[in-house]
Amino acid sequence: MSRMDSTTSTTLKYLFTAIICLFACSLYYHFFENKAYVEIEIEVTQKTDFKIYWAGAGQLYSEKNMSGVYVNPNCKRYNFFLTNIGHIERLRIDTHRYKGEATLKSVVIQQPGWAPISLASPKEFNQLVPLHHIIEYGIDSKGLMVKSTGDDPYFELVITPQHIKRQIGWLSIRFAAISIFICLVLYGAGSLVQDLRFVPVLLFGVWMLVFVMAGTSQWNAHPDEYVHMAATSYYKDHWLPPVVEDPEIRGTYSVYGYSRLNIPEVYYLFAGKFDNLLERFKLPDYFSLRIFNIFLFTLILLSTLKSRSARLVALPFLLSPQIWYLFSYCNSDAFALFCAFLVGCQLVNPESLLYHYFKDNRWIPKIISGAMIAILLGILFLLKKNYYPFILFFYLCLGLKLFLSDDFAGKKKKIFTQLSIITLIGFLIVGMRISIDYMVNGLDRQEKIQKLQEKLAHPLYKESTELDKKHINLFRKARGATLRDIIIKENWFERSFQSGFGVYGYSSINGPHIYYELVRWTGLSLLLFVFGSIFWRGGLINSGLAVSVLGLSVMLIGVSVYHSWTADFQAQGRYLFPIFSMLGILYAITHKAIQSSILSFGVILMYLLGIYSFIFQGLMYIPKIILCQ
Repeated sequence: MSRMDSTTSTTLKYLFTAIICLFACSLYYHFFENKAYVEIEIEVTQKTDFKIYWAGAGQLYSEKNMSGVYVNPNCKRYNFFLTNIGHIERLRIDTHRYKGEATLKSVVIQQPGWAPISLASPKEFNQLVPLHHIIEYGIDSKGLMVKSTGDDPYFELVITPQHIKRQIGWLSIRFAAISIFICLVLYGAGSLVQDLRFVPVLLFGVWMLVFVMAGTSQWNAHPDEYVHMAATSYYKDHWLPPVVEDPEIRGTYSVYGYSRLNIPEVYYLFAGKFDNLLERFKLPDYFSLRIFNIFLFTLILLSTLKSRSARLVALPFLLSPQIWYLFSYCNSDAFALFCAFLVGCQLVNPESLLYHYFKDNRWIPKIISGAMIAILLGILFLLKKNYYPFILFFYLCLGLKLFLSDDFAGKKKKIFTQLSIITLIGFLIVGMRISIDYMVNGLDRQEKIQKLQEKLAHPLYKESTELDKKHINLFRKARGATLRDIIIKENWFERSFQSGFGVYGYSSINGPHIYYELVRWTGLSLLLFVFGSIFWRGGLINSGLAVSVLGLSVMLIGVSVYHSWTADFQAQGRYLFPIFSMLGILYAITHKAIQSSILSFGVILMYLLGIYSFIFQGLMYIPKIILCQ
């Protein structure tokens, strides 16, 4: 490298560091210095939400201008961020969301540069005006006692924010501290960026958090875990699927009247047999049934230690704590992510079994590698329907690699035949799995399942229940709701986004509003950078792959929205997780077009936000195992 090139490289490095420091300081100012911080003390009798809405002059209250926190009877003190109080004229304070009593002891709103707003004394509480669902309220030295007639009681507070002198010196010190920290990280972690060596380091941190969540959280503290555990326990002592009317499996049926044992996924067979292997260790049932998913995450971690290709594919796993959460309890979604990871590694690693199958001229190695890949494809085909776009993307990438690569020039017919063989075997595995179900239950298996659904489902979910008496989440279109209602009024995209980046338990443990805002803008910036780099420097084929990821992602999102509208309103981010798997493959193929240092910084920012969410929301508020004294 010439002296001029070295000088230019050093200048760009310093410029990049300065831009990152400026960006980080801007984020800190926007989210922490330019927003009000709320501290509340409240006593409630059941789990609920405390919310504060805000409005400026001439504005109405709306869900977009709201912040709050999830509260429960076991805790009294909470805090969250609001907005810039300089633009606020009125506050609407929703104390709780149930019929009954709650006592608001204090509210303190603080923001640098503005005088604090306090509600703590009787005189201060008397400024509140009751507006809705409040049958009785009283103010004394203990605070504001509220008794509601409905599930939406709230007060209004008119405020006049007052400027005070901002401490510029301390703000400058904070900016300097942030910049020094970033410089130290960039300098100290520079060697880890090469070949993404930081990926297994960060995954190990996730692995420890997953282990703690699995070991300390209560049985069935997680979404539908009771039916996942029941289905897994069945396969602990069985190999064949059950007779659907068997009383032994009644515990596997959900409120919908369906059992995980009636679907073709093979997760429960593998997890059940793994649980059987652990029987001698006498582990608690709640933990032994979760440990299979921990084992799967361990395999991902070990793969990234050994293989650069695995690190490339696993990079998106660092972006969302919701992915980590799936590996901490008994469920089949973690298994699907693991299978997609394996398939991605086979696709992007030129030394994988997949490419040995196509390249090796020796019959025995070819048969062995082909059989293993066919089995993996068969398992992939048996995953939930939301992984169909991932399967399409996998075959698209594989086709481009096989038919456009110089390594297979002149062998297109042979390659097509080999690909068709393993695909056909994969479909045969699917057929065998489904055939076994019919062999056990007869050709009228589906009719039997429908009869049991009618018998075992909660009345709100029975097919025979009148539409207006069904659960409110079912058949929104048939009830007269428009697609716009689902997207705008029901906040489908926001709910899906939040539940894709940190919602725990039965969607009852959410992070603060500022967390999701930070994730939103950091993640969006990262996506724009990645796709912009691919379109700018990746060439025609890589750009086409990026377009296909965007198209398949939009298709998956569209199907999910449509399902929520026409069948069952479930705005859950985990249904969209195949997008992360596609992004991993896309990055592994196009990584040369993407500046690794900028990407790594963005990924680490998302990772740190995820660590905050997993520890201070998930682990802190998830119901814990109570040990006998």
